[in-house]
Amino acid sequence: MTINTPDRDATFSEQRKNILTYLGFSKYDDTAQASLEKWLSKQAEQGYLPDELFLRAEQYLLNAKVILPGPSVMERLVISVCSDVHERLFETLYQQLSTEIRQAIDELLIAAPGDQRSLFYLLKEYPPSATITSIQSYLERYRSLDGSGIDAIESRIVDPAFMDYLYKLARRYNAKDIKRFKENKRYSLMLCFLLETRKVLLDHLVKMHDQYILDMLRKGKQVHEKKHREFRKRQKKAIDTVLDATHLILNWPDDKPLNKVDLWQRIDEKKLLASVDDLHIFKRLEERGYGDLLLARYPSLRKYFPVFLRLPFQAKPGTEPLLNSIQLIRRLDTGELKNLPEDVPTYFIPKELRRCLKVKNGKIQRNTWELGVAMAMKEALRSGDLFVPKSKQHVSFWDLMLDLHRWKDTREAAYEDLQQPFKDQVKAQLILQFHQSVGEADKHFWTPLPISRMAISN
Repeated sequence: MTINTPDRDATFSEQRKNILTYLGFSKYDDTAQASLEKWLSKQAEQGYLPDELFLRAEQYLLNAKVILPGPSVMERLVISVCSDVHERLFETLYQQLSTEIRQAIDELLIAAPGDQRSLFYLLKEYPPSATITSIQSYLERYRSLDGSGIDAIESRIVDPAFMDYLYKLARRYNAKDIKRFKENKRYSLMLCFLLETRKVLLDHLVKMHDQYILDMLRKGKQVHEKKHREFRKRQKKAIDTVLDATHLILNWPDDKPLNKVDLWQRIDEKKLLASVDDLHIFKRLEERGYGDLLLARYPSLRKYFPVFLRLPFQAKPGTEPLLNSIQLIRRLDTGELKNLPEDVPTYFIPKELRRCLKVKNGKIQRNTWELGVAMAMKEALRSGDLFVPKSKQHVSFWDLMLDLHRWKDTREAAYEDLQQPFKDQVKAQLILQFHQSVGEADKHFWTPLPISRMAISN
């Protein structure tokens, strides 16, 4: 069923008024605006942003059966309320900052001597391809942020969604624009920018390590395959030469002594020696050639790996041996340990390095073992077995599912929906359930004896 729209505007207005009155809707007046403004202020304090607040405000008015005002009216009100809330928030954050942190922020906005770009500009760059130089550069940037003292106030920071909003807002400006803001806004924007940038830098560093290891494996594989093809052809010829020499020796008359002079008269000495060398080379290529090529890149890896290992890694239960290995390398680098312990974990060493892992006396070679740790870290960071809590993407599985701030908001509702007691109520609830179960069991399983049987037993 449809209703035809009246041709006369007056009739249309009258019908609209009657429908809204019948549905119980009221006008958007000063009272409704005051109520909406109060509600918007609470929502903005919880971290909701203007775009989302606009839609939520419309739904709020509809639920309250208030006629929606024009979009421009709603937009002006949302922006005004958000501006007031943000201003109060900027002042709160500003008051938390120490003089040292403010000074560190000021230095980020100033270009270093001999450089036209400030560190603030560099921190907004997307990382280049993973090279030793680029990884070292990003590690240095992370260390600069991590040493600025922002950890001291991270636990008292704003809602994550709002912090991400301020981070993206700060990225739109250059250093010159940021300096024009009032102090409370300037330092608040930069604080959120630094906290989020540190997370992004950690993600970049994990990705760059992954790319570097992949590139090392790919190039090593290519070189190994090329050498293998070359010496596979040479070893076929070498086998023929060695077989000819073997047949000559086996068929030599028993009553005639075999001297080298006689042997070299029948076989080319240089050709035979070269053939033996080719066979040895091919045998090593088959057994551990790929591993040797990877180990040749170990000195390059060490140019950034010790600093990379200082990042705040954590491991999920069951992956502690890898985390212990990381801590072990840190102690070796600082000189706290002189040699690898005999019981170091090796289960994660890839098969390509297994033949190179130990020397003849059975001791584990540090370069092979450490290279194996670097390769295992790449896989563990991909799978989530190893993670970096302060990063944005490479966090623990449960933080990806439900972060701490979101859990605080939904905790009480979740316990109520699942009908589960809170932590401080578990013991009392278990005792109550136990007595209830005993009571139910007593009713169902205890049956009184008949009077005649009771008399006999007495």
